[in-house]
Amino acid sequence: MQTLGLSGESKRSDGRLKSIFWPTVENAWDVNYLGQQGFWICVIVGGYLALVGLFSGNPLLLVAYLAMALVFLMGGIGVREASWPAAAMAFAIFSSDILYTLAVGRLPGIVSILFAGILLSNVRAAFLASEWRPAREDEDRPARFNETFWDKLVDQWPAKAWPVLEVPFFALAALLLLLSLAGVGTALWHRLSALSGPLHP
Repeated sequence: MQTLGLSGESKRSDGRLKSIFWPTVENAWDVNYLGQQGFWICVIVGGYLALVGLFSGNPLLLVAYLAMALVFLMGGIGVREASWPAAAMAFAIFSSDILYTLAVGRLPGIVSILFAGILLSNVRAAFLASEWRPAREDEDRPARFNETFWDKLVDQWPAKAWPVLEVPFFALAALLLLLSLAGVGTALWHRLSALSGPLHP
């Protein structure tokens, strides 16, 4: 876990499991850890979506899922920088995919439900991190490392990339969310039409 930037910090308030499902923020170490954790959560979910697209066998679904994976990667960069709107947008997009599954009459898988719960908790974590303020300006804070590739990936690059990616991220994420919700509405319409069809000769 150390190579992923999630090594234990003695000043953190929560254990790993609690920080995933019900995080709290009491100090700068909590803020730093939750930012790293949120980044990796988005990257892992994005990788999962990319695999779903690759194994779908449908070119349109492949493009859609790869676009979602890209949004999750960009959103993870935002979450690392304590952007709770980025975390909320990632949760909304993933949830819209679950809504589509329900709209076509299928039940979402356990992995999807688990990821949705973790992403919702990620929104809370990012919000708490964005609202936290140190008691003093000179208060001790954890350092952002710059030694290994993983250090650069999770500690250095997000701070440089997010100011550039923020607007494109929200533009692409909003477009994907609108398309996803339109797909949900269309699926519901077709399903309701199919159910009510026999009632109208």
